[in-house]
Amino acid sequence: MDKTLPRILIIELIGAFGLVFFSSGLICVNQMTLASHQLGVLGIALGQGLILAAMLALTAPATGGYLNPAITLMLWVFGRVETQKAAGFMAVQFAGSILAAVCLYFTFDASVLGPAQFGAPHLNTLAYPTVGQGTLFTGAVLELVLTFFLVFAIFGLTGGDALKLGIVAGMIATVCALFGFALTGACMNPARWLGPTLLEAFNSTNPPRSPWTDSAIYLGGPIVGALVGGFVSFKVFLAPEK
Repeated sequence: MDKTLPRILIIELIGAFGLVFFSSGLICVNQMTLASHQLGVLGIALGQGLILAAMLALTAPATGGYLNPAITLMLWVFGRVETQKAAGFMAVQFAGSILAAVCLYFTFDASVLGPAQFGAPHLNTLAYPTVGQGTLFTGAVLELVLTFFLVFAIFGLTGGDALKLGIVAGMIATVCALFGFALTGACMNPARWLGPTLLEAFNSTNPPRSPWTDSAIYLGGPIVGALVGGFVSFKVFLAPEK
């Protein structure tokens, strides 16, 4: 066993916790604030982009897990990370997400968490009044596209500068949130989805629809998007010239 693995996993856990806690917390803050002082989509998108930029700049050079199970899985598929390390990364990414959601439970009142859905990403009922195969497919494709561009921004960047990586990833995440927040929540990360949704499911009483109804969007979309983004980044964009 790699003696540095426990240290790396702790760093990845902290990064995933911070990413989910603040990304979901911004939605809760927006819910509890007076309409004239709400963050709105712009504020939430900027906040989510900034926290991703900061967490990636701090953790990616040390761990290489990128705080995202979809990206970790993609790296494993393309042989960029060992099996043991990939499994550990995904375990702590999901664990960090659940811990963040638990902390949100003790941070905000139920009157805020309920309407905010614990900050979990879901299909917007205004954009998609009913959930069926068509809307699930549409949502999954959107998450696929957003995740593709996030992965392409991260791995298409050359030079290995952690600060530059964080800034570029944060910028693309902000744009993705501005575009997709009102549709699917612009999740792009299964860990970002799981923790808040799990706590929402445990604490919901007779919700209009189950928190798990749109699960396929936040698992399938980011995973396929990351795989396509990885292929384009590693096999096309950064392919060695013959």
